[in-house]
Amino acid sequence: MKKLFNPSSVVVFGVSTDLRNLGKEIARNLFEFRYNGVIHLVGIDEGILFGRRIHKSLDEIDEPIDLAIILTPARTVPEILEQCGKKGITRAVIESGGFGEFGGKGSEWSQSLRDIAARYGMRFIGPNCIGIINASNGLATPFPRLLNIFRVGEVGIIAQSGGVGLSFLNMFDSEQLGFSKFASIGNKLNIDENDLLEYYIEDPDTSIICMYLESIRDGKRFTEIAKKSSKPIVVHKANIGGQSRTIAQSHTDALANDDMVVDAALTQSGMIRFRDMHSYVDFLKILKIPEMKGRNLAIISRSGGHAVIAADAAYTYGFELPPFNEDFLDQIRQRLRANVIKLANPLDLGDLFDFDVYVKIVEHTLQQPNVDGILLLQTYFAVVEGDASRKFLRSAAALSQQYRKPVALCVSTEQVEISRLLKEFDFPIFISPERAVSALDTAIRFQRRRELIRLESSEIPKSLEIDNPAISGILKRCVSEGRSPLLHEALDILRLSKLNVPDYSLVMPNHNALTNLPDFPGPYAVKVIAREISHKSDRQGVVLGLQDLNQLRRAIDEMWRRFVQDPNIGLYGCMIQQMAHREAGTYELIVGGKRDPHFGPIVLVGYGGILVEVFAKASLRMAPPSEREIDEMIDELPGSEIFRGVRGRAPIDRNSLKTAISVVSTLMLKFPVIEQIDINPVWTSHSGSIALDSRIFLKV
Repeated sequence: MKKLFNPSSVVVFGVSTDLRNLGKEIARNLFEFRYNGVIHLVGIDEGILFGRRIHKSLDEIDEPIDLAIILTPARTVPEILEQCGKKGITRAVIESGGFGEFGGKGSEWSQSLRDIAARYGMRFIGPNCIGIINASNGLATPFPRLLNIFRVGEVGIIAQSGGVGLSFLNMFDSEQLGFSKFASIGNKLNIDENDLLEYYIEDPDTSIICMYLESIRDGKRFTEIAKKSSKPIVVHKANIGGQSRTIAQSHTDALANDDMVVDAALTQSGMIRFRDMHSYVDFLKILKIPEMKGRNLAIISRSGGHAVIAADAAYTYGFELPPFNEDFLDQIRQRLRANVIKLANPLDLGDLFDFDVYVKIVEHTLQQPNVDGILLLQTYFAVVEGDASRKFLRSAAALSQQYRKPVALCVSTEQVEISRLLKEFDFPIFISPERAVSALDTAIRFQRRRELIRLESSEIPKSLEIDNPAISGILKRCVSEGRSPLLHEALDILRLSKLNVPDYSLVMPNHNALTNLPDFPGPYAVKVIAREISHKSDRQGVVLGLQDLNQLRRAIDEMWRRFVQDPNIGLYGCMIQQMAHREAGTYELIVGGKRDPHFGPIVLVGYGGILVEVFAKASLRMAPPSEREIDEMIDELPGSEIFRGVRGRAPIDRNSLKTAISVVSTLMLKFPVIEQIDINPVWTSHSGSIALDSRIFLKV
């Protein structure tokens, strides 16, 4: 990647003097951004552009070239890339469209590009992109015409869409955020987000990494790279609308839809995901001021109404408003004009009109050990108090840096004044207290999670002891027969994994139930076992509450009459299962796992039983989750406070539920043939957890 962003010379293919030519604009941008290397131009017709000769062929250029920038019809690109490989050019930016995004010939040309790159050891960005910009050397390859007006700073941008990437540049620039590197990656045939993320993490010019992604190619690698980063990684993951929301053969598959997996994986690896650009930019801005070490917030405002709004936001996001020292408040009272405002936190300065005193109040507040940060709300009319307010805001910003505590500046004034502040200040300005408080909250949670990830990186994950040979034997038998485990085999696997499972026995279609009596007491449940019946209750394949052997026999006879004549269901038999005693304070949950094509094994916990579709809420993590992450999964479920005991109910045996989650994680990791696991329901109470039903799906 260093060679890609720091070439000593470039060649632009597809240039002409035609006014409509886009290759010409690439050359223009290189000059506009003052690229510090040598620029060569190649096009169909000879000519002169920006004082440079347009060559008709790469062969006409005798000098060594580090980077090729290609914007020609898609059908011509493989031949051009081949020429580059023969000349020893090992880096390229391919901006042409019309490849895999259209299928047909485009897919063939895409494969040709891959083959050529592999043959010559080339790395390229694209196709179907606008390329890269390096703020430090002026390398600017986009074909849209740009002006070199963007702030140089510390934000590295990776965008799958060139248009969104450029909107990032504009938006960041208007919010006092400068960029270091820019990359539009398009179809990602060769260089992808993982390659660039690795590079940005090591790049000394980049301190914050911003990404816009519509797909994630290798999620496992993506998250492993991110976990090692000391730099904030902020992601807008789009393209979420086309995912399936249907309950098919597996509840786990439906609950763990692709976007939920992305959400969990990004959070687990310490990245911050946003779904709207306001929150995205607000978080980047808050990173520019000192980190808030705790949740004790002081609110200082010239407007009582804004102070109330800010206090509500602080309450919503879980901040504390510590009381101010009375001696400090007495000093302020002496400065008040009418002394008609009760002073507290929030501190309403609506009766005080001395900006020098404002500065002293901010400094004194920052000196207090019980204050971790300040939300400063400044309301003014620029025509009256513009100069004084700007001076005050600069002083507050300087004090924030001096005392290494955040002062979030929130301004209410005319739009033209806000535009001036954003242009002149190198300190973040917010225009609403809610957004400022939200950004402070996100930053605290981000720093906390990064610290936990750092601490856990040195821990050795616990591995559960399970009966591998016996489980392997069951799975091999199923694979050899081209099927997934049947109900009793799935329960066998759970029992071999040391999970609590009710006693059960099998009755085959040619057996008499009375000659195969279970050796455990009732009450009993009878469940059909058939390859093509996934949801047994939907097909009347479950009978519960059988109190004695006579009821058991009649239920089995009825089961045979219902299913034995149906050749399409793959009837195996039926299971007699001891019904578990449901004590007070028992909760029905689902514990499951799925193998995501991009992020690998995923585990989940959610509300289960027959109402799993109704609640449709689960918490996910990539496997293996740490013990802390398993606790987080449980706590993330809506109303999870009930698990700790409410209104006379005892708290659940949390360790038994955590063990069930760990078992699923271990099975998914140790047996790659397992595609999905459902344990539904898992009854959890103060006395433990018991798995009543399970389905395991294999890659067969």
